Parts: sequence; structure tokens; C-alpha cells
Amino acid sequence: AYVIMWAVLLGSIFKKSGRLRLPDFSERREVLALAIVGGLSIIGVIAGKNFKREAKKLSNAGSSNAIAKVSEIAIGTSINIVDNFGAPAIIFRTKSGVFAYSAVCTHQGCTVELDKNSKHLICPCHGAEYDPANSAKVLGGPTNVPLPKVKISVKGDEIFLI
Repeated sequence: AYVIMWAVLLGSIFKKSGRLRLPDFSERREVLALAIVGGLSIIGVIAGKNFKREAKKLSNAGSSNAIAKVSEIAIGTSINIVDNFGAPAIIFRTKSGVFAYSAVCTHQGCTVELDKNSKHLICPCHGAEYDPANSAKVLGGPTNVPLPKVKISVKGDEIFLI
């Protein structure tokens, strides 16, 4: 809306000649156009202040919205989830616990997958390899940046995103 109002105002300054012509406000039409543009701008600012956004709850902790159950993930396997920001993530279970990482490869953004034989996370695009049992550290491939951790909370048998 502001763009349209400014376009009208600038259109009155730059007429068809293409040269700068400052309005002299000698015509009633020019004064009226400026008053309308100014009035609509003020109304837009006042109206915009009255719209308040609700804070989004990013945590599922403490609610009944568990994303998975520990008992449903066998040791040495993983499940794919979506994190709080809508990005793919992966939960991996070891003997020592449950860990969650971003499933987005740090090399060029492809989605990593668990290789069932090696129990490593592999990027299908360029072969980056991560160890989910060791903080998703890089084992090989074109990157040297490990996968970022996704914060989770385990309460009893339920897993929650934090």
C-alpha cells in the first residue's frame, strides 16, 4: 500500500516530461492528492500498530504432543522427523541414549539418510558421511562441519522437541 501511495506522489512530481517538477500547490487537485496520500499513510501506520502477532510456541515439551516413543526406535536405527522450523531432522538411538540431528547435509543441503550396514548418516548427493553415535562428526566426504544437533527432551518413553 505504501508503494502505491509513493508512486502516486512521485508520479505527480515527475510528469510526462521526465524532468523534476516540484508541485507548487497552486491547483486544488495537487493539494487534494497530497492530502489523500498523507492521510492514507497515517491511517496505515495507526492500523498497523493495532495488529499484534501472537508468539508462536516452539516447544512441545510438557505437552502431550510427543514426536516419538523411545520404545519404537530400535537401538542402532533412526526415524525421520521435522524440527520446529520445518526442516528435516533425524532421531538416532544408541545404547547410551537418543540423539537428534539436522538431516540437512552441511555441504550443499541434501537430506542425509541412515545407512543400515554402517550405521552412519550418508549424504546421497556427494557422499558426506557422519557418525550419529559420536555427535554426528564427519567421517568423510567433502565437508568438515558436523550435523547440527536438534534439541530434544526424553520424558519416560516419550520424545519431545524443545
